[in-house]
Amino acid sequence: MDITSYDPKKVTIVVGGRALTGCATDGMVTATHNEERATTAVGAQGDIAYSENANNSGTVTVSLMSTSSSLGYLRDLCARRTEFPLNIADANDADSIHISEERCRILKFPDLSRAKEQATVTIDIFVPDLNYR
Repeated sequence: MDITSYDPKKVTIVVGGRALTGCATDGMVTATHNEERATTAVGAQGDIAYSENANNSGTVTVSLMSTSSSLGYLRDLCARRTEFPLNIADANDADSIHISEERCRILKFPDLSRAKEQATVTIDIFVPDLNYR
């Protein structure tokens, strides 16, 4: 039987050289490719062909508390239409991941949320070439 543990303090998200703080309780970061790696076609007689997709772009979604001091920095990057490097490191023993990409952009301003209780604000970051290491 395998027993593993996960420590969110071992996950770091660095945008433009600045470590983000104030991650939300319901999630920190999600990375996903924008398109499938391959598409399939099945012929009339059941022959199958794969078409490789050259689009390796992706989206990284960062979830922060609405009081995070990092939100102002991220809104400023978006307002200035600035490209930046993105680094995500997960140093947990089970399924550790490292993403390090250049020329990323925030394409849409993060939502503004003010409520009675803490809210989660998500920031979508476009990654031109998303690779997991």
